[in-house]
Amino acid sequence: MTDMLKDARNCYEKSLVISNEELLEMMVLDGCFIAELIHKFANGSLWSDPIFNVDQIIGAIFKDLTLVENQLPFSVLWKLFGKIKEDPSRCIFAILKMFEGNMPGLRASEGNSYNENSMKDVKHLVDLLRTNWLPSENFMREYEEVTEDGEWSFIRSATELREAGIKFKKVKVEGGSLFDIKFANGKLYIPVVTIDDDAERLLRNIIACEQFDYSGSPQYLTEYRKVMDCLINTGKDVELLCRKRIIDNWLGTDEAVAELFNTLGKVMLSRRNFFYAKLFNDVNSHYYKPWHKRMASLRHNYFNTPWALISFIAAAFLLLLTLLQTTFTIFPRS
Repeated sequence: MTDMLKDARNCYEKSLVISNEELLEMMVLDGCFIAELIHKFANGSLWSDPIFNVDQIIGAIFKDLTLVENQLPFSVLWKLFGKIKEDPSRCIFAILKMFEGNMPGLRASEGNSYNENSMKDVKHLVDLLRTNWLPSENFMREYEEVTEDGEWSFIRSATELREAGIKFKKVKVEGGSLFDIKFANGKLYIPVVTIDDDAERLLRNIIACEQFDYSGSPQYLTEYRKVMDCLINTGKDVELLCRKRIIDNWLGTDEAVAELFNTLGKVMLSRRNFFYAKLFNDVNSHYYKPWHKRMASLRHNYFNTPWALISFIAAAFLLLLTLLQTTFTIFPRS
């Protein structure tokens, strides 16, 4: 660790006021703690450990590990992975497996091979999670085949889209990703998302990590957040998405979920290379067609219950019989 002090210090702000001895102690203690945690998770002994098995301690540790301000340089962790009796690639796989329950679609493939060269651009643990939290491969392939001119505009809220006849369908995330949002045939397919006390912390830290990345790589969570921010303006929008089983609300009130997405980072989006540009254009194309609004209004106002539909059919049948009776009266059969 002493040989890594200079590089490690350069990873922090220049205002970092800490002696080399203190920095060295932090690198060793924190780094070994994280390495031990990952090692025990990888070999299945985590839950039998008398320390890690303390009630709610793992949840508290996970919270600390995902705070951007708590990060160790990843090079320090990688060096320690090479000192324990564990394949470093298996350690990376274990990290991703640890967090995939809270990050639907996190790429955790045991067959992947990780080495020092492939890990050299990873800044810290949160950055590792960010760079592996991606849309599904099939979904990304579909969007890569579509060429957009970069022009797009924001979509309306969920309740407004419903008034234009757009339907909302939930998508199970198993085998896919949280970012796999799709629009087809007047239906908006959105993966199920659980919003609880930990969601805001995780989302804010991943988004912050994306905002400080200047490599030009896609900012999937930032752009996903913008989609949800457009769909959710008030508690009524949340109520609609909860009713469609798209949002699993653990915060208690619909207004709390609406406030979360509306205040989750005020960030600028690129007019070009926006991942959901085609989605927004397709939704807007459907929304601004008057015919769709008229049909939706007809369904909502007159066919919003099965009894209304039955009444309409009965009235139509009665009208048909009356028309037939009138016809035969005027033109009797010879």
